[in-house]
Amino acid sequence: MSRHKIIVGTEIVLLLGLVGFVAAMVGFEYIEPGPARLGPLSALVFAVIPSALWLGYFYLQDRNEPEPKQLVGGVFLLGACIAAPLASFIGDLLPVAGADLDPLSARRVLGNILLIGVVQETAKYAVVRYSIYQHREFDEPMDGIVYMIAAGIGFAAAQNYRHLASLGGSVVLSQAAMNTVINTLAHACFAGVLGYALGSAKFSKAPPLRRGAILLGGLCAAAVLNGVFTALEDRVTLASVNSGAAWRGLAWAAAFSAAVFFAVSSLMKRQLAASPFRAGAAGEAP
Repeated sequence: MSRHKIIVGTEIVLLLGLVGFVAAMVGFEYIEPGPARLGPLSALVFAVIPSALWLGYFYLQDRNEPEPKQLVGGVFLLGACIAAPLASFIGDLLPVAGADLDPLSARRVLGNILLIGVVQETAKYAVVRYSIYQHREFDEPMDGIVYMIAAGIGFAAAQNYRHLASLGGSVVLSQAAMNTVINTLAHACFAGVLGYALGSAKFSKAPPLRRGAILLGGLCAAAVLNGVFTALEDRVTLASVNSGAAWRGLAWAAAFSAAVFFAVSSLMKRQLAASPFRAGAAGEAP
């Protein structure tokens, strides 16, 4: 069996694992109706399972020259243990963006972009920029996406755990599973957008000002996507007392995350096609 078929098969297994995770929680909820109780360890496992599956899926996308697993795992831990706490600490110091307004109002969304999106995406960027960025393994533009996504998934794992812990152990399993899967994908993709800019800027031959503009544009795009998604999440939280409304909110969040996912997939394909490590690249003229 070819390596390509093995990779595709593994990707399918990982995606089916995510579907199975949600389906299992729906099944448990059917057997034992009503909120379930999750202790600290159970909440941690609940948050980590989707993160591990998404991390495996995105890792497999780097098909030309896969990064060392220990480095990708290390950046994942930095996202969970440094970026997420740092963003939470700074966020707690900032004013709440229009808490009395509708989550989807223009003022609330703008506040989410400036007060949440910018802080969270900058925190993800910082752990990559000041850890792996200067490492010899960061040797092509695609690596910017890979490592930023790893930081984003780690960030999401910590955020999901914090959210589950804030529920006091009383969790609607089906909604929590879906929200955890969606939230992890969303933060991975927002970071991937910034990672595309990071990798492009690092290896660009453009003047420093131009490279800085590329990086700033990536940060702004990631922050905007983050802010809009946060507004959708807030809508789900507001509707949590109404099961039907909560599921509609999750559906909107899932659709938004899926759109960003396909956009990031396109960016990854572009970087892979331009990779100096792709098959046949060595024989090309400089």
